[in-house]
Amino acid sequence: MFKVQNADFIADKLAAELPLFQEFREVLKNALEAIQRRKEKNPAPGRVEFDVDWNLHAQSPDRPWYVSCSDNGDGMSRDNLDKYTTTLAVEGAGRNQSIRGNQGMGLKISGPTRHKKGVLIRSLKEGERTAVQIGWDGSEYGLIPIGPNDELVIATQAAAFPDFVNDLGSGTVVTFLGNEGDENTFRPSGQPNGWLFRYLHKRFFRLSTEGVSVVVRVPSGDDEDWPNTPQEAKDRERGIGGKSFNPSVVYGTAHVWDKASDTQGEGYRGVVTLPGDPNANIPKAKMHWWVLPTGPGSDVSSRTHSGGSFAVLFDNELHDWRTSNQANPFFARLGVLFGKSRIAFVLEPLGSTIASDFARARVLVGGAPALESDGWLVWAEQFRAATPERIRDTMAEEQARLQSEDPDRVKRIRERLKEVMQLLRPRRFRPAQQGRVRAVGPDVVGPGKEGAELIEFPGGAKQRSSRRSRTRGIGAVLADLEEQNGTPAEEVAVSQILEPKWVTEDESEGVTIVKGNGNGMRDRAAALAGADGRTANIILLNREFRGYQAILATVNEWANPEGDDDKVAKIEAIAQEWIEQKMIEAVQGLRQLENGKTWITEHYDEAMSPVALTAAFMADRYHTLREIRRAVGALRNVPALKSKT
Repeated sequence: MFKVQNADFIADKLAAELPLFQEFREVLKNALEAIQRRKEKNPAPGRVEFDVDWNLHAQSPDRPWYVSCSDNGDGMSRDNLDKYTTTLAVEGAGRNQSIRGNQGMGLKISGPTRHKKGVLIRSLKEGERTAVQIGWDGSEYGLIPIGPNDELVIATQAAAFPDFVNDLGSGTVVTFLGNEGDENTFRPSGQPNGWLFRYLHKRFFRLSTEGVSVVVRVPSGDDEDWPNTPQEAKDRERGIGGKSFNPSVVYGTAHVWDKASDTQGEGYRGVVTLPGDPNANIPKAKMHWWVLPTGPGSDVSSRTHSGGSFAVLFDNELHDWRTSNQANPFFARLGVLFGKSRIAFVLEPLGSTIASDFARARVLVGGAPALESDGWLVWAEQFRAATPERIRDTMAEEQARLQSEDPDRVKRIRERLKEVMQLLRPRRFRPAQQGRVRAVGPDVVGPGKEGAELIEFPGGAKQRSSRRSRTRGIGAVLADLEEQNGTPAEEVAVSQILEPKWVTEDESEGVTIVKGNGNGMRDRAAALAGADGRTANIILLNREFRGYQAILATVNEWANPEGDDDKVAKIEAIAQEWIEQKMIEAVQGLRQLENGKTWITEHYDEAMSPVALTAAFMADRYHTLREIRRAVGALRNVPALKSKT
């Protein structure tokens, strides 16, 4: 049997690993479990309320704003309170202690360490009303004396409980007292009024189901605008006496996304079953997906994350949230490059090997974080092969909005770059049983890889080609000659096409970009859309980038001082063409260095990040501006575009 010498150190160490607001997750889970136990004997509806602790607010002349969580579960006796609040890893009343279940650690670790002044717990069971306070007494964590004679456990009155608890005859109230003074825990410093309402929505997949309601009081205005009694609060619910101070039901992220997607009609959400790979010990999983609407009234961000978000589901809780640019690699792996801001995913691994870490921050698959496991790669590939038609249509719609108006521009750029791209053409080798050379290296093109439009098999063999955008069925293509350890192979030629698209910064939010680093295309010149810098075949160019706008202003001042709209449009088209050429050359030229050793995928992610591409844009502006001026100057002899001066 292990012995513990310094339990306080263990508590602080474990608490340091917990996410923000974890104590509210823990108290809600305890409340839900208490209600389920009570419902086995009494099927009355369950209720959990996060509200002001009106009892403490009324008792103190300073009127403190403390948040409390009340439930009408089975409650705890005096002996239960003493045992469950001071013993780490204790087996609770539910008898479900396990790595995958209740660990008997949560609120005891997250509560007192985050609220050293204390967590006040009052409970009603079989007519007995008892209160304790657990916190930091100046030297250690434990029960804090709260009785008139420094008693640790005291009897309390019915007024200390909400009506719905007293009416049922059982339940618990947990109040969070903060760290010092009369700290406002109902709305912590720096948090918006709806902070707890939004946190619980993001934390849980579905709530307020199966006869249990979870409610959070959401205030309006500042604390001086808030009511001071429960009756005043009830009046506010009817629109009487001031700003709203209403209880709002928490339904969970899935319900919010369901409701939003359903406004568009049927078929805008669903689940794809992913078989995994039993031979590789990769379990099954489900991919829940939603296509969310856009436009006025469609924003869900006041309750949970918006489209472009990804989470992992375990035991009705959402972990590993990836949003905004942090979600880009995951959307790219799932094959979603366009329309990202309208699409949301929740991955649900299945089976007995699934658990969560102690902090309830990440889902584990066989002990490894789900999104770092081999399972994630397999599930993503399986989802790409079964991508719902609605998601494909959404991506096509969003991509169509960004199509170029001048299809010949790409051909002109390709022709001008043809010679320079021959200077350092990388060699590629396809595994072949009768191959005349031996090659090694990562698969630079293959099933599911982006970027290759055409593969030709030269020499005496019969030529074959594929023009599929994802080159499915082509097979591996190796990058390096290696006579001793290489695979028999034959040399091939690979033609890669990089497609430019001009977007605004807002439009770029809906696209999966490489290495956004938290800023995406905000004040950046360009970004690659795709899974990684080596294979992405779309380059996004920022219409709003100030370096680009400065070039337009300079050329217009020189060639169009009168501000003719036709000339403005033509100048912009010419500027875009030469900038596209410059950026395509930067990307494709660097890719010619690829060799599977010193230039590999992770290096290209850095080299082709929006920051790096901005550096490429800003370099050699002398020649870029000169070519744009030369092309614009040639138009002066075109009658429709002659200067009016």
